[in-house]
Amino acid sequence: MPLALLCGSLLIAFGILEVSLRLVYPPPARFLYPQEAYDFDPEVGHVLQRSQMAFTHDRPVRTNTLGLRDHEITPEPAPGTLRVLALGDSQTFGNGLDLDETWPKQLEHVLPTTPTGRWEVINAGVPGTDTWQHEIFLNRLLDVTNPHVVVVALYVNDVVPRHDPRVTDTVTPTNNWEKRLTYLLKRSAVVTWLFHRVYLPLQARRADQIGSVEEHVLTGRSDPRADRGWRQVEHSLAAMKARCDARGVGMIVAILPRRDQVSGDRPERTFNQRALEVAISHGIEVVDLLPNLMAAYRVQGAALFVPWDGHDSAVANRVIAVTLAPRLADLAARHGGRRTSATPAR
Repeated sequence: MPLALLCGSLLIAFGILEVSLRLVYPPPARFLYPQEAYDFDPEVGHVLQRSQMAFTHDRPVRTNTLGLRDHEITPEPAPGTLRVLALGDSQTFGNGLDLDETWPKQLEHVLPTTPTGRWEVINAGVPGTDTWQHEIFLNRLLDVTNPHVVVVALYVNDVVPRHDPRVTDTVTPTNNWEKRLTYLLKRSAVVTWLFHRVYLPLQARRADQIGSVEEHVLTGRSDPRADRGWRQVEHSLAAMKARCDARGVGMIVAILPRRDQVSGDRPERTFNQRALEVAISHGIEVVDLLPNLMAAYRVQGAALFVPWDGHDSAVANRVIAVTLAPRLADLAARHGGRRTSATPAR
């Protein structure tokens, strides 16, 4: 009897705490099944499964026959259409967002209509990928999508050296029992609060003490791993620029900041400054999104981020799209008549 009374009391206390947290904080994320799935790729490690219908959190995901989160893509854009290829990781793919809420698709809508036609922005973002993988994706997609401009989104955790993928390196399956159990537990406000307010800060402090590569990239502290990562980023961006130049295709790098940079919790700007310097040194157009996102944060605060998640919300993606639009329109105007299509072998 005492044990039953204790269990009942704990259950009631948990219920009261659950309700209280839901009144104070945003509701926890819901994960529907199946979540987006991946296939192993011996060159890049993992790619999105082709022609799948799935979810990212509770938002639908559909991939085309190229394995992109977008509609089916014709080899050539429609007459009068200026095509943009957007490369990046989960911030470009749009974790937790509808496709139309991602910055590539919002960019498609805010770009000014041309006298001869419209814009088409292809979302080629793949979660968990880095700049060296984006270089490979560009090589694969340039000849099958024939864009006028390529946008490469650069995030702080993209600064890593290239490695030889193994099957075991593939992104952890999103639909195995461990993930399902984690997602089920995260539907609780209490569990979600403990995870984000207790567990993650402890993990972050431990990573800072150990000295993670991302921490060194963010702060600019000397570290051989970060140095190798920056050399890889520079090599990949230069190779992408050369490939685009050979085809008369414009290229622009969009520097996406971390959430704690946008909020002002982390004042470091070393990552952004070095990324700007690398791009400029190779004649690559570049836009640092941090100032505009910080300005938006001062007005809209946490609305810029997916609740209980580090990814940009639809609001932040709108800021990114609006900031990129004029630079992209100018770049496309300069390259629209110079692009050359791939000629199939005969």
